[in-house]
Amino acid sequence: MSTRLRNVALISAILVLLGIALATGKAATGPVQTWTKVEVKLPVSEAVFPPGNGADIANGQCLVCHSAGMVLRQPPLSQDDWAGEINKMRSAYGAPIPADQVEALARYLHGINGRSKDGPSVVDRQGS
Repeated sequence: MSTRLRNVALISAILVLLGIALATGKAATGPVQTWTKVEVKLPVSEAVFPPGNGADIANGQCLVCHSAGMVLRQPPLSQDDWAGEINKMRSAYGAPIPADQVEALARYLHGINGRSKDGPSVVDRQGS
């Protein structure tokens, strides 16, 4: 069956069921959703991420919701763990970070606040 024919059949079935529900007075009713207004205060900071390859991505994407200090105070993570955190921000919280920038951002964050899989942080290896 072609996609178009399948779509027509599905729409027809929905319309028939809707017609039956309306004719019998048994249209689906459920609880009324009420919405409340919330206020979100985003961080205000003059600080930006340290210079480096990827700082432009961090400054353009992460500072939308986080201060640079908040990100830099996180425990050192491996590059894979940073990528996981970035993808969590994208999928769970709707961060508008394009998929093609995830690896570059993870590499940058790992470079400024990272650790090997089981070893010391990048900062520890640099003697800071």
